[in-house]
Parts: sequence; structure tokens; C-alpha cells
Amino acid sequence: MKSIILTAASLILSFSAAQSEIDTRRHIQVSGTAELQVEPDRAVWSIAIRGEADSVSGASQQLDESTQALQKALKEAKFPDTTIRLSAISSGRHYTGEDENKVFAGYYAERKAEIELKDLQQRQQIESLLLSDNRIEISKVSTLSSQHDAHQRKVLLNATAAAKSKAGDLAAALGAELGQVLTIQQGSPSYLPGLYIRSNSIAAPTFSTQTEMEKLSYSATITVKFELK
Repeated sequence: MKSIILTAASLILSFSAAQSEIDTRRHIQVSGTAELQVEPDRAVWSIAIRGEADSVSGASQQLDESTQALQKALKEAKFPDTTIRLSAISSGRHYTGEDENKVFAGYYAERKAEIELKDLQQRQQIESLLLSDNRIEISKVSTLSSQHDAHQRKVLLNATAAAKSKAGDLAAALGAELGQVLTIQQGSPSYLPGLYIRSNSIAAPTFSTQTEMEKLSYSATITVKFELK
């Protein structure tokens, strides 16, 4: 019986200790959101170079011809060697039609590649090189910023400032003052790159002779809990 009483007493003490750890201070919790739009200064073309022929060797030869021609054109245009990044080669059977109308048409050899441009003034030059070869298919063009990390940090700090300002206004309206920060919760930062080209045709927004590219969008949300005095 004594053992049971001691156990019950221990449970009561544990429960009391847990209660004492609960923060019962008056508080206010708010969320701050910020958005930032910046001009891109980089662009990456995602492309596929593909050869199709009656034999694997013939398709591979076409692939090599187009790859070498593109590399040569980039070199002659004074682009750095790092402008193009090539992936491994894949090959297989090529068909026309679908389902019951599917017909064997030969073999293909293909490789993916990325063209990264660090001077957007040369964008049209890159596009002309890529679109001049019907074995090259452009899947998309992504724009980005060389100051990506700095932009993410800035929008995060702006969201934090917005949360503090909102909390201060609400507290003042209720005749209270903000105390210390109790908790901070960061939402997932959002970043939207631009995507401009589908297949081998340029899609909206239309490019002019200048580098008029859609701005990059950054956003962040911060939730902060403040003590109220």
C-alpha cells in the first residue's frame, strides 16, 4: 500500500512540474509576408539533341554531327567552353503513331544538354544557333539571378519586419506593448523562375531586341509569437 501511495505522489509531482513548464504568459502571434521581384541576369536553355535513322549507327552519326556543329558554332561565337553541358547518350527504337497505329520507323540516339548564358545581351545569338538545327529541340528556357541567395535573405528579413510591424500595431491598438520574442516559425520560401520557350517556338512573353525578360519572384512568410506586456 505504501508503494502505491508513493507512486501516486510521484505522478502528482510530475504532473505539477509539467504544468509549471507551460508558458502562460500573455502573447500575440502574427504572420508577416513579403514579396520581391528582381531582374534576371542569367538564362539556361534545356535542350535535346536527337538523331533518327534506319540504324543505331546512323542515328548516332546524326547526333554527333549536330553536337559537334553546335559546339563549333558556340566556340566561333566566342562563348566559353562551360556554356554547354552535355549528358550521356541514350538510344532506342523510334515509332510513329500511337497505340494500334504505332509503326516502327527506325532508331534514335539522343542526349540532353543545357546552355547557360551569363550575358543576356547575347540571348538572340544563342536562340539563332539552337533554332537553326531541326535536330535540336528546346524544351524550356529558365531565367535566374546570380544573387539568388541574397534575394532569398532579403525577402525573409522583409517578412520578419512585416510581422513585427503588424504585431506592434495590433498591440498598440489594444493598449499593450510587445515584449520578448517567444517563437519564430519560417514558412517555406517561394521562388518562381521564368519559363519562356516550348518546343522549338518562342512563347509569350515575346522577346524584343532588348533583354526584356519577366522578373523573378521571391516570397516568404514568417510567423512570430511575442510576449505582451
